[in-house]
Amino acid sequence: MRKQRLYFLGAALAAAAASASLSSGARGARALPSERPRLLAFGSSDSCEWCRLLERRVFATDAWRAWAEVHVAFTRVDLPRRDGVLAPEERERNNALADRLGVTGIPTFVLLAADGDVELGRVKVPDAARGLGRDMTPEAFIAAVEGELGRDKRDPLLGEAASRRFWRMYRFIPVVLLLGIAAFLLVDKSKLPLALRGLKKVLGNAAPAALGDAPPVPAWKRWLAFALILGAFLLAVI
Repeated sequence: MRKQRLYFLGAALAAAAASASLSSGARGARALPSERPRLLAFGSSDSCEWCRLLERRVFATDAWRAWAEVHVAFTRVDLPRRDGVLAPEERERNNALADRLGVTGIPTFVLLAADGDVELGRVKVPDAARGLGRDMTPEAFIAAVEGELGRDKRDPLLGEAASRRFWRMYRFIPVVLLLGIAAFLLVDKSKLPLALRGLKKVLGNAAPAALGDAPPVPAWKRWLAFALILGAFLLAVI
């Protein structure tokens, strides 16, 4: 009897451990709020009808809540016109955040990296000028946010701007390689040892030996070198 109780106790512990492992794995599949991009919704609770419409048609829906819970850390930033709507400290903090991010109109939706220091982009509200938002749906707004997030796949933190900066900094590498290959094609390698000996004699104030006439470079090499030089030029000016 005691063995049976120990057996059932062990089985129960094993089942509990398996259940905990599965649930922790399921939680691990969902990014923590600190790991998701931040979406800041700047609006006004007392003077922006468009903001209130978005709140009713998008942010108050289950579809938006379910999507945002997985993909972004969503925060509303209220910028009321009247005093007394927010506590003075919160009002001052929201205004300072809007000034730091250069928010000049509402509603404005700013995407930040998970650390909150780098701006990823700004979400353009679809159908903002058509039907006063009557066609606005959670799916339409989610598609707009996903489209802005998709622009940052090359660099999750800095997006396209970082890619352009990286290219401007290091584009000289392929340019130099292309020019080097072009020069290698155009130079007669058989004359290089003789040219080096002549240079050595010149440096030693001795008369260099005659290098002779170099054989003509084949036409295909000239065309290939021209194509490489043209490619280097295009890469340099992009």
